[in-house]
Amino acid sequence: MPDHPHGRLPTTTIGADVSSSLLALLRSLIRQPCHHADYLRRSLSKVLQALQGRLDLSTLNDDPRFTHPGWQAALPQRALQLWQAWQLPLADWLDGLEVAEHERAQLRWLLVQLAAAASPSNSLLNPEVAEAARQSRGQSLCRGGHNLWSDLASGRPFAQPNLDTSHLLGRDIACSPGRVIARHAEFELICYQPLTNQVHDKPLLIVPPPINRFYLLDLTPDTSLIRYALQQGLQVYLISWRNPNPSHCNWGLGRYVSASQRALNECLLHSASAQATLTGICSGGLIAALLCAWQAASDHTRQLSAFSLLVTPLDTRLQTDVMRLSGPATRQRLRQRVWRDGYLDARSSGAAFGWMRPEQLVWTPAVTRYALGQELKQSPVTTWGHDHTRLPAQLVEDLFDLLDRDPLGQPGNLQLNGEPIDLGAVTLPSWHLAARRDHIVPWQNTYPGTRLGGEKVFNLCHSGHIQGLLCPPGHPRAHFQHGNANAVSTDDWLASASTVQGSWWPAWSTWLKQHSGELVDAPVHTDGGHGPAPGLYVQQQ
Repeated sequence: MPDHPHGRLPTTTIGADVSSSLLALLRSLIRQPCHHADYLRRSLSKVLQALQGRLDLSTLNDDPRFTHPGWQAALPQRALQLWQAWQLPLADWLDGLEVAEHERAQLRWLLVQLAAAASPSNSLLNPEVAEAARQSRGQSLCRGGHNLWSDLASGRPFAQPNLDTSHLLGRDIACSPGRVIARHAEFELICYQPLTNQVHDKPLLIVPPPINRFYLLDLTPDTSLIRYALQQGLQVYLISWRNPNPSHCNWGLGRYVSASQRALNECLLHSASAQATLTGICSGGLIAALLCAWQAASDHTRQLSAFSLLVTPLDTRLQTDVMRLSGPATRQRLRQRVWRDGYLDARSSGAAFGWMRPEQLVWTPAVTRYALGQELKQSPVTTWGHDHTRLPAQLVEDLFDLLDRDPLGQPGNLQLNGEPIDLGAVTLPSWHLAARRDHIVPWQNTYPGTRLGGEKVFNLCHSGHIQGLLCPPGHPRAHFQHGNANAVSTDDWLASASTVQGSWWPAWSTWLKQHSGELVDAPVHTDGGHGPAPGLYVQQQ
C-alpha cells in the first residue's frame, strides 16, 4: 500500500493551476498598469501610517495569535502594523484584476498562505516566544529545534500532537454502550443500548460521512449527540464505515447508497419496526438524501417516516477555497493519482483541510511546537481530527461529478443503481442544520429550497462545521435561527427566521420524536455476534 508523508499537500496536482494563475497575474501587469500602480500607492500610504503607529488594528482584537500583552510594546506593534499595511488594500486589488474566476481564487489562496506565513507571530518578534526563551535561558528554542528535526525526519511537516493513550476508543471516546449487530464489506452496523425505560418504536439510523470516523458524534459523554438521542428515548443505530484499501477502488456513491439500504433493512429487522427515521451528516447526508431519492424513484416500500440532514450540501456548487483551488489541471491530475493508488489517501485530504485555515491549523501549532518548544495539547477533538480515512477512487470520481455538474439540481440528471434521481420527488418531512461559519460546506449550499419535496424545517447555528455539531445543551453563547424552508432564497428565509437561544440538539430530537412513533418498553439487546461498540472498523488504519 503506498505510503505518503503525513500532512503532504497534493502539490503535484495544484502546481499547474497555480502556475497558470501566476502567468495571468503577470499578463495583467501589462493590461492593467494603472490598477497595480493604485495598489502600490495605497499600500505605501498604509505603510507610512504604520511607521507612524497610526494604523487601526482593531480587526485583530479577537485574533488569538495577538492576545499576549507584549504585543503592545513598540517594536511588535510596528511589526503588526506593517504586516497589516500591505494586506488592507489587497481585497480591492484582487477584485479588480481582469483574470478568470478560478485564477482569482488561486491567487486569493496564495495570498492567504503568504499572509499567514508572514505573520509576526511566527517570528522572534512574538513576545510569547521571546518571553519563553528568556525564562528558559534558550532551552525552549532548543526543544523546538529538536521537535522540528524529529518531525522532518519522520516525514510529517505539519506540527501535530503526539497521540498518546489518554483518549482511547471505547474507554474515553466513542464509549456509548452498544453492540455491533452486523458486519459487511462496507460497514458495521451498531445498535446502541437504550438509556431510558421506554423508547419510541421507530428507530433512528445515522449515516456518518465516509471520510473521518463516526465518533465525532460520540466524542465524550458530555458532547455525544448519540448519547443525547438515547437519553431522549430514541432507539439509535449507526453505520460505521470501513476504511477502504486499493481493492475497494470501485466503491462509488451507488455502492454506499446500497450499503445504507442494507443497513436500513437490518435496522428495521432488528428493531421489529416497519419504519425508521434517518439522519445523515455532511457527505453521509448526501448518501442519506440519495437513498431517499432512490427509494422514491424505485417505488420502494415506505421504510422511512422522516429524515434529517446535518451540514449537508444539497447544492453541490461549493464556493470554498478547496473547490476554487481545484482548476482543470488539478482535477485531472488528482483523478490520475487516485486511480493509480486506488484511493485518495487520508494524509492528503487532511492536509487540504489544514491549509484552508493556515493561521489556525498550520502556523499556530508550528509556533507552539517549534518556537515555544511545547507539546501540542491533545483533546478528543484533535484525536478525531487526526484520524482521517481514505476515500475509494470511484467515490472521489462521483463526488467530483457532483461538484462539476450539480446534477442534484436537475431531476433525472443523475442515475443511481438504475434509477433517475429527483430530490423533488422525496415527500418525506425533513429537518436541516447548517453552520454560519462553515468553511467546508457554506450554509447557503445546505438550504433545501425547491430542490427537495416534503415539509422542510431549516436551522442555522452560529458556529463552524465541527463545532456546530458539538453543541450540547448548556453550551455557552449557543443560539440558532429556525424556520420552515418555504422561501425560495436563503436571504428570504433569513429575513423571516426566528432566533432560538441555546443548543439546537433539543429542537432536533423533539422533531425526530414527533416522527418516531409511540413509546414502548425499551428492549434489552444481547450480544449482536460481532462484539461491543465501537466495533472493529473504526479502529482500522
